[in-house]
Amino acid sequence: MSETTPPTQAQATGRPVKQTERPHPLTPLIRGWVVLLAIVIGFGREFIPDGSGNEPEFTHWGLRWILLGVAGIIVIAAVAGFLSWYFTRYVIDDEELRIETGAVFKNSKRVPFERIQSVDIIQQLAARIFGLAELRIEVGSGDSTIKLRYLTRAQASALRDYLLSRAHGDRVRLADQGTGPANAFTDLGVADQPLVTVPPQRLIIGFLLSSEFLFTAGLLVVVFAVTTAFGVVAFALAGLIPLAIGVVSMIGNRVIQMFNFTLAQSARGVRVTRGLTNLTSQSVPVNRIQGVRVLQPILWRRLGWYRIDVNVLGYGGGEGNDNDRTATSVLLPVAAAHEVDLALSRILPGLDLSQVQLHSSPRQARWLRPYDFWTLRYGADDRVVITEHGWLTHVRNVVPHAKTQSVRLSQGPLQRRLGLADVHLDITHGPVTPIAHQLGADAARELTMSQLDRARRARAADRVRVPVDLAGQSVLERFGLTERDRIGEGGESEVYALGRDRVLRVYRAGHEGPATLIPQLKSLYASWAHTSIGLQVPQILDSGQIAGRWFTVDRRMSGGSLSAWLPTAEPDVRRQALLDYLEATSRIQHLPSPVPGHARLLGDDAPQLFPNLADLLTAQLFRILPNSQQRLEADLPQISRIWDRLQEWLGARKGEPRLVHGDVCPPNTYLTVLPDGRPSVTGIGDFSPHTLSADPMMDIAGAIMFCELETYDQAAADCAWLAGQARERYGPQLDEALEMYRIYYGFYFSNAHRFDRRLYDWCLQQLTA
Repeated sequence: MSETTPPTQAQATGRPVKQTERPHPLTPLIRGWVVLLAIVIGFGREFIPDGSGNEPEFTHWGLRWILLGVAGIIVIAAVAGFLSWYFTRYVIDDEELRIETGAVFKNSKRVPFERIQSVDIIQQLAARIFGLAELRIEVGSGDSTIKLRYLTRAQASALRDYLLSRAHGDRVRLADQGTGPANAFTDLGVADQPLVTVPPQRLIIGFLLSSEFLFTAGLLVVVFAVTTAFGVVAFALAGLIPLAIGVVSMIGNRVIQMFNFTLAQSARGVRVTRGLTNLTSQSVPVNRIQGVRVLQPILWRRLGWYRIDVNVLGYGGGEGNDNDRTATSVLLPVAAAHEVDLALSRILPGLDLSQVQLHSSPRQARWLRPYDFWTLRYGADDRVVITEHGWLTHVRNVVPHAKTQSVRLSQGPLQRRLGLADVHLDITHGPVTPIAHQLGADAARELTMSQLDRARRARAADRVRVPVDLAGQSVLERFGLTERDRIGEGGESEVYALGRDRVLRVYRAGHEGPATLIPQLKSLYASWAHTSIGLQVPQILDSGQIAGRWFTVDRRMSGGSLSAWLPTAEPDVRRQALLDYLEATSRIQHLPSPVPGHARLLGDDAPQLFPNLADLLTAQLFRILPNSQQRLEADLPQISRIWDRLQEWLGARKGEPRLVHGDVCPPNTYLTVLPDGRPSVTGIGDFSPHTLSADPMMDIAGAIMFCELETYDQAAADCAWLAGQARERYGPQLDEALEMYRIYYGFYFSNAHRFDRRLYDWCLQQLTA
C-alpha cells in the first residue's frame, strides 16, 4: 500500500489572507423597505373615503407639495442608506473578523476567531425575495451579537462555514466559491444530514393542544363571555386586548416561526432551520449545550409527542423566538418518541437515559405537592443528573455533570417541619432549571455533596481530555482538508470530499479493523471491476497510514444519499425510487464471490467457509451476542425460545449461496434525479464485515425492513407498500424470509443498546414481531 500524494498548500484554492468587502448593494433597499411601506400606508389611508363626505384635511395643502415632501423623505432616506452601505466594510485577516461602519463617526468591531461561539444565518422575508441573508455572530465574554447584513446566500453560507472552522482552530482559507445551501427553503448544506423534520400538521395540532394556548385562549373566551353577559365588555377591553395579543403572539412564536422546523447533523454539531416568512438557520455546537429539558403536556401523551429545549452557552434566557434574535432554545418543538431518542443521541452521544436509576420523593411530599407528588424523581449516573416533575406538563431535566456550576440546598419552614428540602443545580440561564423537589433532608444533603464531587471530577476529566484528534487532524492536513469538507460518517470511519470524483475515508482511532479490512476490500472490489450489474460499487484507489491513523482514498459515488432524499420527495416519486432501490438490491447477488459456498468474506479470519447457512449465520451472531445477551435476557424473558425458533428456520433453509451485502439500507444507497424528474438508484456502498456469501433473500428482506428506520412520517406506510411490491415479485418465499431475517437482524444489531436506543428498540420489535 502506498500513500497518496496529497495536494500541497500552494495548490489549495482560496482568497488572500486579508480581504475587504462591502455588503451586497441591495442592502439599503432591504433595510429601508419598512420605512417606505410605513410612509405609503400612512399617507395612503388618508385618501380612502370614510363615508363622511369630507376630504382629508391635508389635501388642501395641494397634492403636489405632499408628493414633493414624500419624495424628499425618500431621497434623504436613500442617501442615508447608500452612505451607510458605502462606509460599511467587513475585513477578514489571519486573526479576526473586523466590521467597520460610519461615515462621520467611525466604528470598528473586532471579532477574534477564537471568541466566536456560533454563527447563524437569518433570511427575513424581504431579503429572501432577493436571495440575500444576514449573518449573526454570537461572541463570548458577554459581547452583543454582531450583525452583518446583507450578503448573498452563497456568500453567507461560505462565510459561516469559514468562521466556524476558524473558531474551532482549523487553519483554513475562505474559498472563492462556497458550497451554498442545498435549497432556498431549508438552508441545509450538502454536508448537513437531516435528522428530524416536523410536519406542519403536527406543529399546529401540538400548538392547539399545548397547555399555554389552552389556558390563554380559554381565559380569553371566559372573560369575553362573562363580560358580554353582564354588558360590560367595554370596561374589560383593558384586559381582553392584552390576552388577544398574547394569543396572536403565541401563534407567531409557536407556529409561524417554527414552521418547517428541521434538525440536522452538521460537521460542527447540530443545525436548526425554521420559519415560514423569515428563515433562520442556527448552528448549535454540542459542547455548548449545558442542559436538556424534555417536556410533555398532558394532552400530548396519547399522541406520544414531546418537546425538547436546551440551555446553550451564550444564548441566555428566554425562548429566543423573537424576530430580532437568532437563537432559539427549542431543539424540537413537537417530536415523536423515536425522534426524541435520535436527537438526544446526537447531543448526548452514548448515553442511555433509561439506564439511570431514579429515586422518588418521600411520602410526606404529598402534603406540599398534592397535585403531582408522585411525579417527583431524581437520579444520577457517572455522566448526568436527572430531575423530573409535573403532572399537567411532565418535565425531565438532564444536565451533564461537567456543566453544573453550583449546587444549592433550600428548605422552607414547612419543609423543615416535614423533613424535606429542594436541591437546585445551577447552570447557564435558560429554560432548563433542574431542581430536585421535596427530597428527604438527608437525601438532599447527600445529593448536594455528591453532585459537587461529580461535577468537579467531570470538569477535571474535560480539562485533561485531548480536545482535538491530532492524528485525524494530521491526515486532513496532509490532504488539504478540514472538518467543513466532511460529507458523512459511520461507526468505523468519517468521509471527506476530495474533489468531485474522490473521497477520503479516515478510520476512527482505536478501530482495529482497517489493517485487515482494507486489503480485503481492495481485493474484493478489484474482483468486481469487470462485472457490470448496472450499479456503481465502491473502489479503493489508494490507502495508507498517517500518524497511526488508517485512511483510504475511494471513488466518489455519483448521486446523494437515498435516506436524505426520501423526506423531500413527493409520495409517487418517492415510491418510484423505492422500487428502483428494491431492484438495485436484487442485483447485488450477481457480483462474484471470491469463494464458493457459504462464507464470511471480510474481517478477522476471513474468508472463512461454513458447511451450511445455519452455521454461517450462527457464527455471525456469536460475534455480537456477548455484548448484548445480558441486556436481551433482561428485556425479553422469552429470548431463548426466539433463538430456538431462528435455529429451526435456518436449519431448514436451503438455497444456492450468492453474494450478500448484509446491510442494504437507504443511507448506504446512492440516488440521482434524472433531467426528466425520475429518480434513479446509481450505486450501493459500505460493504463491510456484514458481507457474506449466503442467502440472497437476506438483502431483499433487509432492504425492506431497514426502511422502517427512516424518520419521515410516511416511512411505515412506504415500507408496507414496498413489502407488497416485493411479495408480487418473489411470492410466498418473501414472507418466510421476512419472518426469519427479522429475528436474525434483531439479534445481529442488538449491541446498539450501547450507542443507539432507537435502533435497539427496533431490534426488540423484530424479535417479538
